[in-house]
Amino acid sequence: MPSAAEMQAGAIARGRARKRANALAALLCGGVPAVALAFWFPAEPLRWLVGFGVGLLWANAFEYLYHRYLLHLSGHLLAARHLQHHATVGTPEEAEHVNLGGTPLWVVLLFAVNGAPVVAAEALLGLGVGSGVLAGFSVYFLAVEEMHWRIHLGEWLPPGLRGARAHHLAHHDRPDERYNVFLPLFDWLLGTVRS
Repeated sequence: MPSAAEMQAGAIARGRARKRANALAALLCGGVPAVALAFWFPAEPLRWLVGFGVGLLWANAFEYLYHRYLLHLSGHLLAARHLQHHATVGTPEEAEHVNLGGTPLWVVLLFAVNGAPVVAAEALLGLGVGSGVLAGFSVYFLAVEEMHWRIHLGEWLPPGLRGARAHHLAHHDRPDERYNVFLPLFDWLLGTVRS
């Protein structure tokens, strides 16, 4: 029977491997279309930056809605996996269940659902923001996965984001609030930071 330390080391190795695979899927599914849109619909830098900001905001809203309404809605696979995450907090297996993206296949689906409207809007309207939106969404996805990992494993957090640990771990004490992991914009806007 493996010791708790051996179980934790194995969970960390498996969690890191999944995090790397999910990051690669996100880079391919968000980055490649972002670069393609930049070539097909070139835009001035200001439009790209506006798109990037919109992508960050969209990703923060999506994270909130995904976490609140899909991961906490019982009776389906995503909720069951997320419940496993909540159940393993503080256990040697925690690291294996930290990522929000699930598996690379779920990450691909997440990017397809969020990227298709951006690509369609850029193709139809030619606003020159689509590439930035996809880049912003991708950067946010990578950041939320990395921050979630660091929060749960007690790793270093950048200055200005150290309060994110208390914010997110409070969600584990009261799972009906605080759905944004590290940037609680939509928690504040929608009133789910109650205490």
